[in-house]
Amino acid sequence: MSTADHLCIFERATGERLLAAERFVLALPQLLGAALDGCDLGLDGASRRLLVLLRLSRAPVPPGARERLAFWAARAGGRACDIGQVPPADLAELRGVLGRCEPRLADAAGAELYLASAAFFTDAGAPALRRRSPGERPQLVLDLAGAAAAGASYEPGGGALFVPSPMAPPEGDELRLVVRVAGAAGVLEGRAQVTSVRRPAEATPGAPAGYTLSVQPEPPALRAALAAHVPAPAPPASDFTRAAPRLDLHSPAKVLGRIALERAQAPAAVACATIAYESSAELEQDFVENLSQGGAFVRTQAPAAVGTPVALALRLPDGGDLHTRATVAYVSDEGMGVRFQLAPEEEARLYAAIVQLTARPRRALVVDDDALHRRMLGDALRDRGFEVVTAADGAEGLRALADELLTLDLLLTDLCMPGMDGEAFVRTIRHAGGETELAVVVVTGQSGPELAPRLLAAGADEVLEKALGAERVAEAADGVVERRRLTRTGASP
Repeated sequence: MSTADHLCIFERATGERLLAAERFVLALPQLLGAALDGCDLGLDGASRRLLVLLRLSRAPVPPGARERLAFWAARAGGRACDIGQVPPADLAELRGVLGRCEPRLADAAGAELYLASAAFFTDAGAPALRRRSPGERPQLVLDLAGAAAAGASYEPGGGALFVPSPMAPPEGDELRLVVRVAGAAGVLEGRAQVTSVRRPAEATPGAPAGYTLSVQPEPPALRAALAAHVPAPAPPASDFTRAAPRLDLHSPAKVLGRIALERAQAPAAVACATIAYESSAELEQDFVENLSQGGAFVRTQAPAAVGTPVALALRLPDGGDLHTRATVAYVSDEGMGVRFQLAPEEEARLYAAIVQLTARPRRALVVDDDALHRRMLGDALRDRGFEVVTAADGAEGLRALADELLTLDLLLTDLCMPGMDGEAFVRTIRHAGGETELAVVVVTGQSGPELAPRLLAAGADEVLEKALGAERVAEAADGVVERRRLTRTGASP
Protein backbone atom coordinates (compact mmCIF):
# COMPACT_ATOMS: atom_id res chain seq x y z
CA MET A 1 0.00 0.00 0.00
CA SER A 2 1.40 3.40 -0.98
CA THR A 3 2.27 5.92 1.70
CA ALA A 4 0.21 8.42 -0.31
CA ASP A 5 -2.97 6.63 0.82
CA HIS A 6 -5.04 8.42 3.45
CA LEU A 7 -7.52 7.44 6.13
CA CYS A 8 -10.32 9.72 7.34
CA ILE A 9 -12.16 8.91 10.57
CA PHE A 10 -15.51 10.31 11.68
CA GLU A 11 -16.60 9.52 15.23
CA ARG A 12 -20.28 9.32 16.29
CA ALA A 13 -21.47 9.53 12.68
CA THR A 14 -25.18 10.14 13.26
CA GLY A 15 -27.61 12.89 12.30
CA GLU A 16 -25.92 16.04 11.03
CA ARG A 17 -22.48 14.50 11.58
CA LEU A 18 -23.35 11.70 9.16
CA LEU A 19 -24.62 14.18 6.56
CA ALA A 20 -21.46 16.29 6.92
CA ALA A 21 -19.34 13.18 6.35
CA GLU A 22 -21.38 12.35 3.25
CA ARG A 23 -20.84 15.86 1.86
CA PHE A 24 -17.11 15.38 2.43
CA VAL A 25 -17.12 12.08 0.52
CA LEU A 26 -19.08 13.61 -2.37
CA ALA A 27 -16.50 16.42 -2.56
CA LEU A 28 -13.50 14.06 -2.77
CA PRO A 29 -13.35 14.08 -6.62
CA GLN A 30 -13.22 17.89 -6.50
CA LEU A 31 -10.57 17.90 -3.76
CA LEU A 32 -8.28 15.28 -5.32
CA GLY A 33 -9.18 15.25 -9.02
CA ALA A 34 -7.89 12.37 -11.15
CA ALA A 35 -5.51 11.34 -8.36
CA LEU A 36 -8.40 9.65 -6.51
CA ASP A 37 -8.02 6.02 -7.52
CA GLY A 38 -10.47 4.39 -5.12
CA CYS A 39 -12.40 4.82 -1.92
CA ASP A 40 -13.52 2.31 0.73
CA LEU A 41 -16.25 3.23 3.22
CA GLY A 42 -17.23 1.37 6.34
CA LEU A 43 -19.44 2.11 9.35
CA ASP A 44 -18.98 0.33 12.66
CA GLY A 45 -22.60 0.16 13.83
CA ALA A 46 -21.73 -0.27 17.51
CA SER A 47 -19.46 2.76 17.88
CA ARG A 48 -20.86 4.74 14.89
CA ARG A 49 -17.29 5.26 13.69
CA LEU A 50 -17.16 5.95 9.97
CA LEU A 51 -13.92 5.00 8.17
CA VAL A 52 -13.00 6.43 4.77
CA LEU A 53 -9.91 4.85 3.17
CA LEU A 54 -8.57 6.72 0.14
CA ARG A 55 -6.22 5.26 -2.45
CA LEU A 56 -4.40 7.71 -4.68
CA SER A 57 -3.12 6.87 -8.14
CA ARG A 58 0.54 6.72 -9.08
CA ALA A 59 -0.03 9.85 -11.17
CA PRO A 60 1.18 13.13 -9.66
CA VAL A 61 -0.90 14.01 -6.63
CA PRO A 62 -2.33 17.57 -6.70
CA PRO A 63 -0.21 20.07 -4.72
CA GLY A 64 -1.45 20.54 -1.17
CA ALA A 65 -3.55 17.35 -1.19
CA ARG A 66 -2.59 16.42 2.38
CA GLU A 67 -3.42 19.88 3.76
CA ARG A 68 -6.63 19.99 1.73
CA LEU A 69 -7.84 16.64 3.04
CA ALA A 70 -6.94 17.48 6.64
CA PHE A 71 -8.72 20.85 6.51
CA TRP A 72 -11.97 19.71 4.89
CA ALA A 73 -12.15 16.50 6.92
CA ALA A 74 -11.83 18.61 10.07
CA ARG A 75 -14.54 21.01 8.87
CA ALA A 76 -16.79 17.97 8.38
CA GLY A 77 -16.13 16.79 11.94
CA GLY A 78 -13.49 14.14 11.21
CA ARG A 79 -9.74 13.82 10.99
CA ALA A 80 -7.45 12.69 8.19
CA CYS A 81 -4.10 10.99 8.49
CA ASP A 82 -1.47 9.64 6.11
CA ILE A 83 -1.41 5.84 6.20
CA GLY A 84 2.37 5.99 6.26
CA GLN A 85 2.22 7.75 9.63
CA VAL A 86 -0.11 5.22 11.28
CA PRO A 87 1.70 2.64 13.45
CA PRO A 88 1.47 -0.85 11.87
CA ALA A 89 -0.45 -2.31 14.85
CA ASP A 90 -3.04 0.48 14.71
CA LEU A 91 -3.34 0.15 10.95
CA ALA A 92 -3.92 -3.60 11.24
CA GLU A 93 -6.63 -2.96 13.83
CA LEU A 94 -8.33 -0.37 11.63
CA ARG A 95 -8.25 -2.70 8.63
CA GLY A 96 -9.86 -5.37 10.78
CA VAL A 97 -12.57 -2.96 11.88
CA LEU A 98 -13.14 -1.89 8.28
CA GLY A 99 -13.53 -5.51 7.22
CA ARG A 100 -16.25 -6.05 9.86
CA CYS A 101 -18.14 -2.87 9.08
CA GLU A 102 -21.74 -2.93 7.95
CA PRO A 103 -22.69 -1.14 5.73
CA ARG A 104 -19.55 -1.34 3.64
CA LEU A 105 -18.55 0.09 0.26
CA ALA A 106 -15.36 -1.07 -1.45
CA ASP A 107 -13.25 0.39 -4.24
CA ALA A 108 -15.50 3.16 -5.56
CA ALA A 109 -14.36 6.26 -7.46
CA GLY A 110 -15.65 8.87 -9.90
CA ALA A 111 -19.31 8.63 -10.90
CA GLU A 112 -19.47 5.21 -9.22
CA LEU A 113 -18.61 6.83 -5.89
CA TYR A 114 -21.53 9.24 -6.20
CA LEU A 115 -24.01 6.48 -7.06
CA ALA A 116 -22.76 3.77 -4.70
CA SER A 117 -22.35 6.12 -1.72
CA ALA A 118 -26.05 7.00 -1.90
CA ALA A 119 -27.01 3.47 -0.88
CA PHE A 120 -24.20 3.32 1.68
CA PHE A 121 -25.22 6.48 3.53
CA THR A 122 -28.92 5.60 3.32
CA ASP A 123 -28.15 2.26 4.95
CA ALA A 124 -26.06 4.16 7.52
CA GLY A 125 -29.12 6.17 8.56
CA ALA A 126 -29.15 9.27 6.33
CA PRO A 127 -32.64 10.48 5.28
CA ALA A 128 -33.76 9.03 1.96
CA LEU A 129 -34.86 12.47 0.63
CA ARG A 130 -31.68 14.39 1.51
CA ARG A 131 -30.06 16.74 -0.99
CA ARG A 132 -27.13 15.28 -2.95
CA SER A 133 -25.34 16.44 -6.08
CA PRO A 134 -22.49 14.98 -8.15
CA GLY A 135 -19.28 17.00 -8.26
CA GLU A 136 -20.27 18.79 -5.07
CA ARG A 137 -17.72 21.36 -3.95
CA PRO A 138 -17.14 21.94 -0.25
CA GLN A 139 -18.42 25.15 1.30
CA LEU A 140 -16.49 27.18 3.85
CA VAL A 141 -19.07 28.33 6.41
CA LEU A 142 -17.91 31.32 8.47
CA ASP A 143 -20.07 32.48 11.37
CA LEU A 144 -18.47 35.86 12.00
CA ALA A 145 -21.26 36.95 14.36
CA GLY A 146 -20.36 34.49 17.11
CA ALA A 147 -17.29 33.18 18.89
CA ALA A 148 -15.49 32.56 15.61
CA ALA A 149 -15.31 36.32 14.99
CA ALA A 150 -12.62 36.63 17.69
CA GLY A 151 -9.32 37.19 15.90
CA ALA A 152 -10.86 37.60 12.45
CA SER A 153 -10.15 40.81 10.55
CA TYR A 154 -11.07 42.35 7.21
CA GLU A 155 -9.19 44.89 5.09
CA PRO A 156 -11.80 46.48 2.78
CA GLY A 157 -9.34 48.00 0.31
CA GLY A 158 -8.03 44.67 -0.94
CA GLY A 159 -10.92 42.49 0.22
CA ALA A 160 -8.57 40.51 2.50
CA LEU A 161 -10.32 38.44 5.20
CA PHE A 162 -8.10 36.84 7.86
CA VAL A 163 -9.52 33.71 9.54
CA PRO A 164 -7.69 32.45 12.67
CA SER A 165 -7.25 28.68 12.50
CA PRO A 166 -4.55 26.08 13.21
CA MET A 167 -5.42 24.35 9.93
CA ALA A 168 -5.80 25.90 6.50
CA PRO A 169 -6.52 24.95 2.90
CA PRO A 170 -3.52 25.25 0.57
CA GLU A 171 -2.53 28.62 -0.85
CA GLY A 172 -4.18 29.26 -4.20
CA ASP A 173 -7.30 27.19 -3.53
CA GLU A 174 -10.58 28.76 -4.60
CA LEU A 175 -13.41 28.40 -2.08
CA ARG A 176 -17.17 28.82 -1.94
CA LEU A 177 -18.06 31.02 1.04
CA VAL A 178 -21.18 31.04 3.19
CA VAL A 179 -20.86 33.90 5.69
CA ARG A 180 -22.98 35.21 8.53
CA VAL A 181 -22.13 38.55 10.14
CA ALA A 182 -23.82 40.44 12.95
CA GLY A 183 -26.54 42.78 11.75
CA ALA A 184 -27.20 40.88 8.51
CA ALA A 185 -30.33 38.77 8.13
CA GLY A 186 -29.61 35.25 6.92
CA VAL A 187 -26.31 34.35 5.29
CA LEU A 188 -24.31 35.82 2.43
CA GLU A 189 -22.63 33.72 -0.24
CA GLY A 190 -19.62 34.42 -2.40
CA ARG A 191 -16.24 33.16 -3.53
CA ALA A 192 -12.69 33.67 -2.33
CA GLN A 193 -9.13 32.50 -2.90
CA VAL A 194 -6.57 31.54 -0.26
CA THR A 195 -3.74 34.04 -0.66
CA SER A 196 -1.55 33.24 2.34
CA VAL A 197 -1.27 30.81 5.26
CA ARG A 198 0.39 31.33 8.64
CA ARG A 199 1.02 27.95 10.24
CA PRO A 200 1.12 27.37 14.03
CA ALA A 201 4.93 27.07 13.95
CA GLU A 202 5.10 30.51 12.34
CA ALA A 203 2.64 32.19 14.74
CA THR A 204 3.75 34.85 17.19
CA PRO A 205 1.90 36.91 19.82
CA GLY A 206 -0.35 39.27 17.89
CA ALA A 207 0.04 37.24 14.68
CA PRO A 208 -1.92 34.02 15.26
CA ALA A 209 -2.05 30.99 13.02
CA GLY A 210 -4.62 31.28 10.26
CA TYR A 211 -5.17 32.01 6.59
CA THR A 212 -6.07 35.04 4.49
CA LEU A 213 -8.80 34.98 1.85
CA SER A 214 -9.14 37.37 -1.05
CA VAL A 215 -12.92 37.83 -1.19
CA GLN A 216 -14.22 38.35 -4.72
CA PRO A 217 -16.02 41.64 -5.48
CA GLU A 218 -19.22 39.88 -6.49
CA PRO A 219 -21.67 39.89 -4.87
CA PRO A 220 -20.97 43.38 -3.48
CA ALA A 221 -23.26 42.77 -0.49
CA LEU A 222 -20.77 40.28 1.01
CA ARG A 223 -17.80 42.66 0.97
CA ALA A 224 -19.99 45.50 2.24
CA ALA A 225 -21.18 43.38 5.18
CA LEU A 226 -17.63 42.31 6.02
CA ALA A 227 -16.42 45.93 5.91
CA ALA A 228 -19.27 47.03 8.19
CA HIS A 229 -19.12 44.29 10.80
CA VAL A 230 -15.65 42.66 10.84
CA PRO A 231 -12.86 44.73 12.42
CA ALA A 232 -9.88 45.93 10.43
CA PRO A 233 -6.43 44.48 11.24
CA ALA A 234 -4.96 46.13 14.33
CA PRO A 235 -1.71 45.86 16.26
CA PRO A 236 -1.83 43.80 19.47
CA ALA A 237 -3.19 45.71 22.46
CA SER A 238 -0.70 44.17 24.90
CA ASP A 239 2.24 41.84 25.13
CA PHE A 240 -0.04 39.09 26.45
CA THR A 241 -1.61 38.17 23.12
CA ARG A 242 -2.23 34.61 22.05
CA ALA A 243 -0.32 33.21 19.10
CA ALA A 244 -2.96 30.54 18.48
CA PRO A 245 -6.76 30.45 18.11
CA ARG A 246 -8.68 29.90 21.32
CA LEU A 247 -11.97 28.11 21.93
CA ASP A 248 -13.98 30.17 24.40
CA LEU A 249 -16.41 27.90 26.21
CA HIS A 250 -18.51 30.84 27.34
CA SER A 251 -19.58 31.24 23.73
CA PRO A 252 -22.09 29.08 21.83
CA ALA A 253 -19.14 26.94 20.64
CA LYS A 254 -18.99 24.35 23.40
CA VAL A 255 -16.26 21.76 23.41
CA LEU A 256 -16.32 19.76 26.57
CA GLY A 257 -19.08 17.61 27.99
CA ARG A 258 -16.94 15.87 30.58
CA ILE A 259 -13.63 17.00 32.02
CA ALA A 260 -11.42 15.06 34.37
CA LEU A 261 -8.78 17.05 36.22
CA GLU A 262 -6.14 14.90 37.90
CA ARG A 263 -3.66 16.41 40.32
CA ALA A 264 -0.53 14.33 40.35
CA GLN A 265 0.30 14.17 44.07
CA ALA A 266 2.64 11.20 43.70
CA PRO A 267 3.41 8.71 40.93
CA ALA A 268 1.34 5.99 42.57
CA ALA A 269 -1.43 8.18 43.98
CA VAL A 270 -3.46 10.44 41.70
CA ALA A 271 -6.63 12.15 42.89
CA CYS A 272 -9.19 12.62 40.15
CA ALA A 273 -12.14 15.03 40.24
CA THR A 274 -14.66 14.59 37.44
CA ILE A 275 -16.80 17.50 36.33
CA ALA A 276 -19.85 16.90 34.12
CA TYR A 277 -22.46 19.13 32.52
CA GLU A 278 -25.15 17.08 34.25
CA SER A 279 -24.27 18.72 37.59
CA SER A 280 -24.35 22.50 37.56
CA ALA A 281 -23.00 22.66 41.13
CA GLU A 282 -19.85 20.79 40.11
CA LEU A 283 -19.53 22.78 36.91
CA GLU A 284 -19.30 26.00 38.93
CA GLN A 285 -16.25 24.68 40.77
CA ASP A 286 -13.72 23.31 38.26
CA PHE A 287 -14.06 23.44 34.47
CA VAL A 288 -12.03 24.22 31.39
CA GLU A 289 -13.00 27.69 30.23
CA ASN A 290 -11.01 27.97 27.04
CA LEU A 291 -8.72 25.83 24.99
CA SER A 292 -6.07 26.27 22.32
CA GLN A 293 -3.65 23.77 20.84
CA GLY A 294 -1.01 24.89 23.33
CA GLY A 295 -2.91 25.04 26.59
CA ALA A 296 -6.11 25.73 28.48
CA PHE A 297 -7.50 27.78 31.33
CA VAL A 298 -9.12 25.83 34.17
CA ARG A 299 -11.52 27.93 36.22
CA THR A 300 -11.24 26.64 39.78
CA GLN A 301 -11.54 27.86 43.35
CA ALA A 302 -8.46 25.86 44.37
CA PRO A 303 -5.75 26.28 41.73
CA ALA A 304 -2.56 24.29 41.99
CA ALA A 305 0.79 26.05 42.32
CA VAL A 306 2.78 27.11 39.28
CA GLY A 307 4.82 24.16 38.02
CA THR A 308 2.44 21.51 39.36
CA PRO A 309 1.91 18.60 36.91
CA VAL A 310 -1.75 17.90 36.10
CA ALA A 311 -3.58 15.67 33.62
CA LEU A 312 -6.54 16.65 31.47
CA ALA A 313 -9.08 14.34 29.84
CA LEU A 314 -10.94 16.36 27.21
CA ARG A 315 -14.13 15.27 25.47
CA LEU A 316 -13.86 16.50 21.88
CA PRO A 317 -16.79 17.34 19.58
CA ASP A 318 -16.30 14.11 17.60
CA GLY A 319 -17.13 12.12 20.75
CA GLY A 320 -13.61 10.90 21.43
CA ASP A 321 -11.48 11.57 24.49
CA LEU A 322 -8.13 13.32 24.43
CA HIS A 323 -5.77 12.76 27.37
CA THR A 324 -2.69 14.83 28.02
CA ARG A 325 -0.34 15.68 30.83
CA ALA A 326 0.05 19.40 31.47
CA THR A 327 1.86 21.83 33.74
CA VAL A 328 0.37 24.80 35.58
CA ALA A 329 1.87 27.88 33.91
CA TYR A 330 0.20 30.68 35.86
CA VAL A 331 -2.40 31.22 38.59
CA SER A 332 -5.00 33.98 38.92
CA ASP A 333 -7.93 34.75 41.22
CA GLU A 334 -10.20 32.87 38.81
CA GLY A 335 -8.19 29.70 38.23
CA MET A 336 -5.05 28.44 36.54
CA GLY A 337 -3.58 28.33 33.06
CA VAL A 338 -2.00 25.06 31.96
CA ARG A 339 0.32 24.29 29.07
CA PHE A 340 0.74 20.96 27.35
CA GLN A 341 2.50 19.29 24.44
CA LEU A 342 0.71 16.60 22.45
CA ALA A 343 1.87 13.64 20.43
CA PRO A 344 1.42 14.24 16.67
CA GLU A 345 -1.75 12.12 16.41
CA GLU A 346 -3.38 13.81 19.41
CA GLU A 347 -2.28 17.21 18.14
CA ALA A 348 -3.98 16.49 14.81
CA ARG A 349 -7.19 15.52 16.61
CA LEU A 350 -7.18 18.70 18.69
CA TYR A 351 -6.44 20.82 15.61
CA ALA A 352 -9.39 19.15 13.87
CA ALA A 353 -11.67 19.93 16.82
CA ILE A 354 -10.63 23.57 16.85
CA VAL A 355 -11.07 23.92 13.08
CA GLN A 356 -14.46 22.24 13.25
CA LEU A 357 -15.75 24.69 15.84
CA THR A 358 -14.11 27.92 14.72
CA ALA A 359 -16.45 29.54 12.22
CA ARG A 360 -18.86 26.64 12.34
CA PRO A 361 -22.54 27.31 11.56
CA ARG A 362 -24.85 27.69 14.53
CA ARG A 363 -27.03 24.68 15.34
CA ALA A 364 -30.61 24.48 16.58
CA LEU A 365 -32.87 21.74 17.94
CA VAL A 366 -36.55 22.13 17.00
CA VAL A 367 -39.02 20.09 19.08
CA ASP A 368 -42.66 20.00 17.90
CA ASP A 369 -45.20 17.20 17.51
CA ASP A 370 -46.71 18.92 14.44
CA ALA A 371 -44.60 17.72 11.50
CA LEU A 372 -45.59 20.63 9.24
CA HIS A 373 -44.83 23.28 11.87
CA ARG A 374 -41.57 21.50 12.71
CA ARG A 375 -40.52 21.59 9.06
CA MET A 376 -41.52 25.26 8.62
CA LEU A 377 -39.54 26.34 11.69
CA GLY A 378 -36.57 24.25 10.56
CA ASP A 379 -36.61 25.80 7.08
CA ALA A 380 -36.84 29.33 8.52
CA LEU A 381 -33.85 28.70 10.80
CA ARG A 382 -31.84 27.20 7.94
CA ASP A 383 -32.49 30.36 5.93
CA ARG A 384 -30.82 32.24 8.80
CA GLY A 385 -27.72 30.05 8.66
CA PHE A 386 -28.55 27.41 11.29
CA GLU A 387 -28.01 23.69 10.99
CA VAL A 388 -31.19 22.09 12.34
CA VAL A 389 -31.87 18.90 14.31
CA THR A 390 -35.53 17.98 14.94
CA ALA A 391 -37.51 15.91 17.44
CA ALA A 392 -41.23 15.05 17.56
CA ASP A 393 -41.79 15.27 21.34
CA GLY A 394 -40.10 15.99 24.66
CA ALA A 395 -38.78 12.47 25.18
CA GLU A 396 -37.18 12.40 21.73
CA GLY A 397 -35.90 15.92 22.37
CA LEU A 398 -34.08 14.80 25.52
CA ARG A 399 -32.38 12.03 23.57
CA ALA A 400 -31.34 14.52 20.87
CA LEU A 401 -30.00 16.87 23.54
CA ALA A 402 -27.90 14.08 25.03
CA ASP A 403 -26.28 13.49 21.62
CA GLU A 404 -26.06 17.07 20.37
CA LEU A 405 -25.72 19.30 23.46
CA LEU A 406 -22.04 20.02 22.86
CA THR A 407 -22.80 21.59 19.48
CA LEU A 408 -26.21 23.24 20.02
CA ASP A 409 -26.75 26.99 20.29
CA LEU A 410 -30.57 27.10 20.34
CA LEU A 411 -33.51 25.01 21.52
CA LEU A 412 -36.86 25.96 19.97
CA THR A 413 -39.72 23.93 21.48
CA ASP A 414 -43.50 23.86 21.20
CA LEU A 415 -45.48 24.15 24.44
CA CYS A 416 -48.36 21.72 23.87
CA MET A 417 -47.06 18.23 23.09
CA PRO A 418 -48.22 14.74 24.12
CA GLY A 419 -46.40 13.14 27.02
CA MET A 420 -43.83 15.69 28.22
CA ASP A 421 -45.01 19.20 27.32
CA GLY A 422 -42.71 22.10 26.57
CA GLU A 423 -42.77 23.50 30.10
CA ALA A 424 -41.75 20.18 31.67
CA PHE A 425 -39.16 19.72 28.91
CA VAL A 426 -37.52 23.09 29.62
CA ARG A 427 -37.68 22.61 33.38
CA THR A 428 -36.00 19.20 33.06
CA ILE A 429 -33.17 20.67 30.98
CA ARG A 430 -32.57 23.70 33.16
CA HIS A 431 -33.07 22.27 36.64
CA ALA A 432 -32.55 18.49 36.49
CA GLY A 433 -29.97 18.64 33.68
CA GLY A 434 -28.23 21.77 34.91
CA GLU A 435 -27.85 23.17 31.39
CA THR A 436 -27.45 26.96 31.60
CA GLU A 437 -25.63 27.82 28.36
CA LEU A 438 -28.26 26.90 25.75
CA ALA A 439 -30.62 29.58 24.41
CA VAL A 440 -34.18 28.27 24.96
CA VAL A 441 -37.29 29.62 23.19
CA VAL A 442 -40.82 28.28 23.75
CA VAL A 443 -43.44 28.69 21.01
CA THR A 444 -47.12 28.50 21.96
CA GLY A 445 -50.57 29.07 20.55
CA GLN A 446 -52.00 29.72 24.01
CA SER A 447 -52.42 33.06 25.73
CA GLY A 448 -52.90 34.37 29.24
CA PRO A 449 -51.07 36.81 31.52
CA GLU A 450 -49.61 34.03 33.69
CA LEU A 451 -48.20 31.87 30.89
CA ALA A 452 -45.04 33.75 29.91
CA PRO A 453 -43.86 34.39 33.51
CA ARG A 454 -44.38 30.71 34.31
CA LEU A 455 -42.35 29.55 31.30
CA LEU A 456 -39.59 32.07 32.01
CA ALA A 457 -39.43 30.79 35.58
CA ALA A 458 -39.10 27.26 34.20
CA GLY A 459 -35.98 28.35 32.31
CA ALA A 460 -37.07 29.74 28.95
CA ASP A 461 -35.23 32.79 27.60
CA GLU A 462 -38.16 33.89 25.45
CA VAL A 463 -41.82 32.95 24.84
CA LEU A 464 -43.19 33.53 21.34
CA GLU A 465 -46.65 33.16 19.81
CA LYS A 466 -47.16 30.80 16.89
CA ALA A 467 -49.28 33.49 15.25
CA LEU A 468 -46.07 35.38 14.46
CA GLY A 469 -45.31 32.83 11.74
CA ALA A 470 -42.22 30.72 11.21
CA GLU A 471 -40.08 33.51 9.71
CA ARG A 472 -40.63 35.97 12.56
CA VAL A 473 -40.25 33.24 15.18
CA ALA A 474 -36.89 32.30 13.63
CA GLU A 475 -35.85 35.97 13.54
CA ALA A 476 -36.73 36.44 17.22
CA ALA A 477 -34.99 33.20 18.22
CA ASP A 478 -31.89 34.31 16.30
CA GLY A 479 -31.95 37.48 18.38
CA VAL A 480 -32.08 35.46 21.61
CA VAL A 481 -28.93 33.54 20.61
CA GLU A 482 -27.15 36.78 19.77
CA ARG A 483 -28.16 38.47 23.04
CA ARG A 484 -26.84 35.49 25.01
CA ARG A 485 -23.54 35.68 23.13
CA LEU A 486 -23.16 39.39 23.79
CA THR A 487 -24.01 38.93 27.47
CA ARG A 488 -21.37 36.21 27.90
CA THR A 489 -18.67 38.12 26.06
CA GLY A 490 -19.46 41.38 27.85
CA ALA A 491 -20.20 43.21 24.60
CA SER A 492 -22.92 45.80 24.20
CA PRO A 493 -26.03 44.80 22.21
